[in-house]
Amino acid sequence: MPDRSRSHCQTGPAAFAGLRLLATLCLMAALAVLNPLTAPGKERPKPEELVVNGGYVVHSSGNLRYRQDELFVPASTLKILTALVALERLGGTYRFETHMWLDSDGTLTIKGYGDPTLTSEAVLEIAEKLAALGVRRVAALRLDDTAFDLAGEMAGEENSPHGYDAPNGALAVNFNSVPLTVGKNGGVTTVDSPPPLLPLVREMAIGLSPGQYRRNIAILGGDKRRPPDLRYVAELFTAQLRAAGIAVSGSWQPGQAPPGARPLLVHQSASPLEEIVRHCLEFSTNFTANQLFLGIGAHEFGLPATWEKGRRAMTAYAATTLGLGEKQLVVREGAGLSRYNRISAAAFLPLLERFRPYAHLLHEKDGVPLKSGTLSGVYCYAGYFRQEEALVPFALLLNQEENTRKRLLAALQESAKTAANTR
Repeated sequence: MPDRSRSHCQTGPAAFAGLRLLATLCLMAALAVLNPLTAPGKERPKPEELVVNGGYVVHSSGNLRYRQDELFVPASTLKILTALVALERLGGTYRFETHMWLDSDGTLTIKGYGDPTLTSEAVLEIAEKLAALGVRRVAALRLDDTAFDLAGEMAGEENSPHGYDAPNGALAVNFNSVPLTVGKNGGVTTVDSPPPLLPLVREMAIGLSPGQYRRNIAILGGDKRRPPDLRYVAELFTAQLRAAGIAVSGSWQPGQAPPGARPLLVHQSASPLEEIVRHCLEFSTNFTANQLFLGIGAHEFGLPATWEKGRRAMTAYAATTLGLGEKQLVVREGAGLSRYNRISAAAFLPLLERFRPYAHLLHEKDGVPLKSGTLSGVYCYAGYFRQEEALVPFALLLNQEENTRKRLLAALQESAKTAANTR
């Protein structure tokens, strides 16, 4: 019988040399799979070879510019501009407000001013504050969303059932999206922290297969007198007021706050604007970005907030502060949802230079602080390469079917590093 242990466990010098060679070859093959740009015998493609339709630019690198002045769809990289204008015009410590009045007949009026952080937890906090003020009974709810006038559809709105396409509003809860889970047995539960199991949650789950969802509140339908987003506000406030020990009849209607009357309670968002921006950039929250966009317009031109005021405010800031005109930038909304938004790669350089004090708010990808932007056929990055102690702005905008942005990012980063080392 052959000695299998000896045949598989040779210990001589030649065997060790063979094993080292085999290990080296395996490592090289693995690296080639992980990074095909650096595979042995294969030349790294030039950055422009990865672009079918798009442009890019790296600051302080004269050779890393390609179609830099042409306009392309930026998708969510536009959120950097929205964040910058909000931080500079409203201030990093700014907090959104929601006002409440209680009439002698027990009607609780709630007026919103665009707070994007009215979650289930925030509404419960409001209810507990009202209880601490002595409120024991609410006969009806009056909901005032007149601080925003959003007639017509926002450019880029697709009215899909997905939460990322939820509509904006002056008075909205849970980002105007409904998180829910449908079990294998058809049972419905809420997800996240969680919000109460409201009647509209059960209604929105009808016909869904088992799984987790975040649904756009707008798919419920309704009319101008009782729109679905205000129904969501009414049901959530009713549930949380009851949880705080306040009796509520359950009836509600849209209406306006009493003019000139002092609010019983002014609720401020728990997070300041800088933290709201950080969350918006990290999770690319379209709803929050456009609440900021609308808030900027109202700050600059007064209430009610409108899409047009937001566009005027953003365009004016870009022109006066960044030196960017319509040949470099076209803004339709603030989240990057619209394909009518346009920006050149070169226009990102003054924007990122101005954003530098807030670079820490960007999420990092492989050590690179950046914002991504993705739509069908749109793949973009904008942010900063790290070179010693410096942050070097860059932008790459691809409006093409093939998504080569990761390889392009790596190629630009390597080329920028080589250029810096040769200076």
